[in-house]
Amino acid sequence: MSIKRLSIIALLLSTTACTTVLTQTTGEDGIREDPYLRTAGTVVEDESIETKVTVNMRSQNETFREANFDVVSHNGVVLLVGQVQSEALKSEATQIASEASVHVRRVHNEMEVAGRRSLLSRGNDTWLATKVRTQLTANDDINANRMRVVANDGTIYLMGIVERDEGSRAIALSRSVGGVQRVVNVFEYL
Repeated sequence: MSIKRLSIIALLLSTTACTTVLTQTTGEDGIREDPYLRTAGTVVEDESIETKVTVNMRSQNETFREANFDVVSHNGVVLLVGQVQSEALKSEATQIASEASVHVRRVHNEMEVAGRRSLLSRGNDTWLATKVRTQLTANDDINANRMRVVANDGTIYLMGIVERDEGSRAIALSRSVGGVQRVVNVFEYL
């Protein structure tokens, strides 16, 4: 027999053996994916979506270069926050975000029509998001690793894939943190 045939036979036997072992050890339900788990590919795709939306907004309309906004993507759900100069720009931001990638599933545009905020105000948002993340992480009934917390102008945006009761607990806990003016639910529920 040639080496090529022996290699093919060895490959087939090893694949079959692996499948047999998995079938015998996994039980009746077989192998199931964790619906809460974000794969490395999903994380990279979300980062790519964020970059594409930001670059496309700034390149397709120069007015966005002077606007203060953030783009956050979690499992293809895009959140737009910040300040723009007009309702027309806000609508255009939604359109650009929805067309930026085939992996964009939904766009939540929470941009405000307002002037730019100060560096101090944006720093307060960073501190507020940290306080909320800390409270979520410290709570044993909430898996904060499955959630993303975004703060903008005193508003907390919660993103992630959660069960409804866990999401409700996270929202209630976030509302109780000092300095939080409003909580917006962008969760996906299982």
